[in-house]
Amino acid sequence: MRIVGDYHFAADRLSVWRALNDPEVLRRAIPGCETMDRASDVEWHGRVVVRVWPIKATFDGIVRLSELAPPDRYRITIEADAPLLGTAGGSAIVTLTADPNGGTKLTYDAETEIGGRLAQLGGRLVQSAGTKYADKFFARFAEAMDEVEAEKS
Repeated sequence: MRIVGDYHFAADRLSVWRALNDPEVLRRAIPGCETMDRASDVEWHGRVVVRVWPIKATFDGIVRLSELAPPDRYRITIEADAPLLGTAGGSAIVTLTADPNGGTKLTYDAETEIGGRLAQLGGRLVQSAGTKYADKFFARFAEAMDEVEAEKS
C-alpha cells in the first residue's frame, strides 16, 4: 500500500532534520508510542500500541535509517511485530526542502505492508488508518519538536 504526503513546519531544515533523528521527539510524536530507544546512529527500537478498529495491537519494532543525505533526505524502514496478530512494516523516502515563504516542507513517499490477522482487515481500512496516523504524527511532531527544544534550553 502506498501513502504519500507533505507537511510544512515553521522551523528551518536543520532543526526539522535533528528532530526527525531525536528518539525523544519521535516517542512524543508517534501516537501510542511507549518506548523509543536509540540502538545506534541509524537504528532505534520501540514499542507502539495501535488501535485499528476493532483491533488494538502492541507492536515491537525496529526503525532503520539509510540513504542519508543530511539535512535533505533519508530512507526510513520499519519492521514491527505484534504477537498473534501479525506484522507491519514499510519504507519511506523523506525529503526536506526549504520553503521559499519560510520554514521547511517535508514530503514522504511510503510503501507499507501488513501480514497475519491484520491483513484480513482489508486494504481500505488499513489505508485510511495509515493516512490518519501519518496526519496525527506530523501534527504531534511539530509540538514535540518545540517541547524538546525548549527543555534543552
